[in-house]
Amino acid sequence: MIYSVGSIFLDHIIKIDNFPKKPVKVIAQGIEKRLGGSAAVASFTIKKLGLNTSFIGRLGDDDASKYLKSELRKFNIEHKDVIFIKGAQSSQSYVYEDKNGERLLAAFSEKKLLNNKKLPKIEFTKNTTFITDLRWVEATHYIAKNCQKKKLNQIVDLDNYKLNTKVKQIINLSSHPIFSETGSFEYTKIKSIIGSLKKMYSIKNKFYAITAGNKGVYWIENGIVFNCKPPKIKVVETNCAGDVFHGAFTAFIHQKYSMIDSMKFATATASLKCTKNGGIYSIPTFSSVKNFAKKIQLRKL
Repeated sequence: MIYSVGSIFLDHIIKIDNFPKKPVKVIAQGIEKRLGGSAAVASFTIKKLGLNTSFIGRLGDDDASKYLKSELRKFNIEHKDVIFIKGAQSSQSYVYEDKNGERLLAAFSEKKLLNNKKLPKIEFTKNTTFITDLRWVEATHYIAKNCQKKKLNQIVDLDNYKLNTKVKQIINLSSHPIFSETGSFEYTKIKSIIGSLKKMYSIKNKFYAITAGNKGVYWIENGIVFNCKPPKIKVVETNCAGDVFHGAFTAFIHQKYSMIDSMKFATATASLKCTKNGGIYSIPTFSSVKNFAKKIQLRKL
């Protein structure tokens, strides 16, 4: 079983031609609502790639919650352990996308939701893998401690956070910490991707990775830095591509693919996602991913 634990959002997608240089009125080309959130999108990716997954997150008792639950049911995503918080708003975001697929995202999570102390009920059994994010730090920290104890894989999405003692412990305890570029800078204070990876490895000799958009993903393993770079594609939508990458990587690691193959397939999954509109509805199948992965460049640096 793969548990996907962390954020779930109701995303409001607003299509515009271009981002204005100053605050002005613009005409939207379209508006739609979608399920979003790092852990939630990761769970949909895992399911689309053919594996079973259980999503665990926190929802309020509002209309947004009803919509998000309906999406989970539609895709047969197990979610029996979701925590519902009475009187709270579910997390929501507004995502502005231009005609080149670039985005501006404003996310909101109510303090009543974030400050709820209840932790999920999880059995840390053999052959269980976890994908978590820092929108739910307490759960991610709880899982990190138990995964290290049980020697289970935990992939952590490290983006948009403030470094503190608990986050440092999560990074040290988790088997597969994966940073965004800004996330790695927050941790190491080094703006170079390769320099940042080497700095992390000097702290603790283990796997670390950094996702870097169209530059692909970089990681360090056994002291060697690798890079998987996708070919040039026509980008239609970048929103949730990172979440798709994390979910795909988790799926392949769970199936015991090699690190190189897991990275190639995850890069291919995220790249193909960027060529289509639709959020979770445009996550590719494994057959498409397998063919596209042949175009991924692998480099040792």
